[in-house]
Amino acid sequence: MLQTINGFQVLRKVAESNTAEIFHVLRLVGRGRGAEAAIKMLRPEFAADRVERGYLETEYRVCADLDHPNLIRVLELQMSARQPFLVMEYVPGLSLRQHLDRGRPNLADSLDWLAQVADGLAYLHEMGYIHRDVKPQNMVIGGDGTAKVIDFALAAHQDKSLGKYWLRRLREWRRPGTWSYMSPEQIRNERLTAQADIYSLGVSIYETATGHIPFTGETPQELLEQHVYAKVPSMTALREEIPLALDDLVRSMMAKDPLDRPRGMGYVSSKLRSAIRLVRKGE
Repeated sequence: MLQTINGFQVLRKVAESNTAEIFHVLRLVGRGRGAEAAIKMLRPEFAADRVERGYLETEYRVCADLDHPNLIRVLELQMSARQPFLVMEYVPGLSLRQHLDRGRPNLADSLDWLAQVADGLAYLHEMGYIHRDVKPQNMVIGGDGTAKVIDFALAAHQDKSLGKYWLRRLREWRRPGTWSYMSPEQIRNERLTAQADIYSLGVSIYETATGHIPFTGETPQELLEQHVYAKVPSMTALREEIPLALDDLVRSMMAKDPLDRPRGMGYVSSKLRSAIRLVRKGE
């Protein structure tokens, strides 16, 4: 027998993290009865966690202001004591992380996904928010090739730092993988602007195009020091069909000083689409 949760029939689990699970569901009651959706529910051990509940509320509050085809739509929030969850649109597809884990995707196709992500983030920034957790796990690619940014739990108005609590959570590895995409200013817990998201998207482009993250370390401290001090390795040395223009773009996106990065995601999107044309011309 299929499980039901507060008016939703659970069809299957589609993803999970250390603190939450995401389910594909059908709405059983009310307006939109029979419609597919996704719910993001805190794990039982975090259902009463004040901070984790706050992240759900933040995600709902931010997304209520947003309407863009490349950002996930959040539909409602249910904050019961035992089962707090968000209701979101259901996107049948895989995360970019899942695509990468299956093998290096077609370069032109994957750059198109990332250009769409840049479009969504450009709109987010125009609305006064930054995502603060841009990485392949937080990009979903639908069956029709539409890319959507997900997980706005850390989203905030621009010019805010992550805060001591979130940095402590990172050190506890509550969200594994985030280290690899953090900008130098995030690592230093400085006030953040849209350029922090540009850095993280640059890391994501690098990994997607080459199959490798730009920086590694045997310890978290070593990895973070690489982000702060190390030169970005060449992408073209790892995959010869990568255009030099794309290598230059990613290097600029990953500049140590936020002021040396592209001024906006619209520029990034435009340059990615130019790179797509170069890649397809060479195929």
